[in-house]
Amino acid sequence: MATLLLIVIFTAYIGLGVPDSLFGSAWPAICESLNVSESSAWMIVTPISCFTLLSSILSAKIIEILGAKWVSIISTFLTAVALFGTSFSQSPFAFILWGIPLGFGGGAIDSALNNYVALHYKASHMNFLHCFYGVGVAISPYIMSVALSFTTWRDGYKIASVLQLVIAFITLFSLPLWKVHNQRPNEIQPLNEIDGGSYKELFKNHLLVPVCLIFLFACAVEVTAGTWATTYLVTVKHATKSQGAFFLMFYYTGLALGRFLSGILSAKLSINKINALGMVIVSVGVVALIIPTSFIAISVVGLFLIGLGIGPIYPNFSFLTPRHFGENASQKAMGLQMAGAFIGVLVPPTIMGILADFLGMGIFPIFVLIALISLAICYYIYLRIFKKYGKV
Repeated sequence: MATLLLIVIFTAYIGLGVPDSLFGSAWPAICESLNVSESSAWMIVTPISCFTLLSSILSAKIIEILGAKWVSIISTFLTAVALFGTSFSQSPFAFILWGIPLGFGGGAIDSALNNYVALHYKASHMNFLHCFYGVGVAISPYIMSVALSFTTWRDGYKIASVLQLVIAFITLFSLPLWKVHNQRPNEIQPLNEIDGGSYKELFKNHLLVPVCLIFLFACAVEVTAGTWATTYLVTVKHATKSQGAFFLMFYYTGLALGRFLSGILSAKLSINKINALGMVIVSVGVVALIIPTSFIAISVVGLFLIGLGIGPIYPNFSFLTPRHFGENASQKAMGLQMAGAFIGVLVPPTIMGILADFLGMGIFPIFVLIALISLAICYYIYLRIFKKYGKV
C-alpha cells in the first residue's frame, strides 16, 4: 500500500509541475496575442505568485483542517479549472483573475506533499518526488511547442488542463490508500533541542532564516531560468517561438534528471555534498549562457546544466525539514520554507522583467549568476550554523 500511495503522490506532483512551465514557454506567443511587451510578464507572474505565497503561509492551518490527501485533491482540481479558464483570457487582467485558483492550488499542495513525504519516506523518495515535478514541468513546454506549431497557445493550456483533470481524478480515487498508510522510515532526531509545535519555538531555531533564504534563492535561479529562458532564446539567440518553447524542455529535463540522480546518489553521498556539487554544475551552465555566440546549442546545453545542478537543492532541504526543526514543528516550518520559496518565485523573476525593460534581455544570464552567488552565500552561512548540530 505504501508503494502504491507513493506512486499516486508522484503523479500528483507531476500535476504540480505542469502549470509552472506552461506560462514561460508560451509567453512570447501570449504577449503577441495580448499586444503587450515581452518584458511585461512580471505584471502577470507577480500577482499569481502572491496568491501562491499566501496559500503557502496558510498551508499549515489548511492541512490541519483538511489533511494532506484532500489538499492534494482540491488543489489539483483548482489548477485544472484555472488552466482551462486561462486559455480563454483576452487580457493580462484575465490571466491574473485565473491566477487566484492557480496560485492557491499550487502553494498548499506543495507544502502538504513535501512534509508528508519527509515524515513517511526516505531522502531518495523526496528526490524522486521532485523528479516527477521535473517531469511535469518538462511536459508543458513540449505540449506548448506542439500547440504553437499547429494552432495557438490557447490549445496548449486546454491540453494541460485536461492532463491536470486526469491527475486530479487519480488522486481522488486513491483516498482509501491514505487511510491505511502510517509508515515511518526511521526515527527522526532533530538537530537541536527546539522541537515544539508553536511558531514561537520554531523561530528560536537558528537554522530557520538561512534555510528559508536557501529556498528563496534556489527558486530564484530555478524559476527565473524557467520563466525567461524561452524569451531569451527568441529575442537574443533568434530562435522561433516554437523552437524556444521546445528548447525549454531541455532545461526542465535537466531539472528532473538532477533530482533523479540525487535520489540515487543519496545512498552514497551526503546531502550537503550533493547540494554543493549541484551549485558547481549550475555555475558551469551559467558560463555557457554568458558565452557570446550565435550557436544556440551552447545556450541550450547551459540551460540543461542549470536545471541539472539546481534540481536537488529544493527536495533535499524539504526532506531535512523534520530533522532541522522536529516532527511537531515540521509542517509549520515547511509552510515558512515554502513561503521563502515563493518569494523566490515572485520577486527575482519580476526584477528580471523590469531590468529587461531598461537593459535588454541580454541581462538574463548575469541575473541568474547573481542569484546563484546569493544562494552560495546563504548555503555557506547555513553550513556554519549546521556544524553545531551534526552532519547530514
